[in-house]
Amino acid sequence: MAERILSSDEITEMEKLTVDRLVETIERGDREGAKKLARRMYNEFLSMHDLYRNWATATLSFVGRRFGDKVLEEVMDEGVKAWWGPTMDKMPQDLRARVKMFTAGLRGHLQPLHIEEDDEKIVIQMRPCGSGGRLVLEGKYEGPDAMMTVKGKQFLTYGRDSFPVYCAHEPVMERVDIEAHGAPFVVVEPGREIGKDHCNFIIYKDRSKVPAKYYERLGLKKPEAAK
Repeated sequence: MAERILSSDEITEMEKLTVDRLVETIERGDREGAKKLARRMYNEFLSMHDLYRNWATATLSFVGRRFGDKVLEEVMDEGVKAWWGPTMDKMPQDLRARVKMFTAGLRGHLQPLHIEEDDEKIVIQMRPCGSGGRLVLEGKYEGPDAMMTVKGKQFLTYGRDSFPVYCAHEPVMERVDIEAHGAPFVVVEPGREIGKDHCNFIIYKDRSKVPAKYYERLGLKKPEAAK
């Protein structure tokens, strides 16, 4: 019989959710063990987050290069409607609760947040951006295996000369929201140099106060009802 490489106790521990192991460790009063497991759980989540981030970006890059920007936009539209639309439908009507729910979603990118509020709006930054920004910082848009950069001033680039393909879901999110609700819940002001400069997620307390420029960069006109 071949020698076993795992003991029964090791298998039992490996089968458990990390969060369950963490709770057990806290209940035992093992503070150092709990810290170690908390960090392990973070690394497990980050590894899976980045796997899907890279997979999605590589797939979008293939679609854009093989079929062009128009088909890429159609694919983005179909994909965003599958998750952003239902997310918006589930959000509570209370603005404070909506902001907290949206912020909880951003925390899923596993990076620190910076939040400011004034009389008109709430501005949220990931520092750094856990998805699109980190792709740039990690050099994923460089070299022979580079992900696609969308070229030319167009809808998918917010009218810029170029835009990382992963980040091109943001204008689609805004358009989907405008089509469904007449005004966007959140607009994105991309950093001047994505990855190096922080992007702003801007939530206007009164949707009718969202400036017309955020419609116009999508090729839309701000509805009269939203003015």
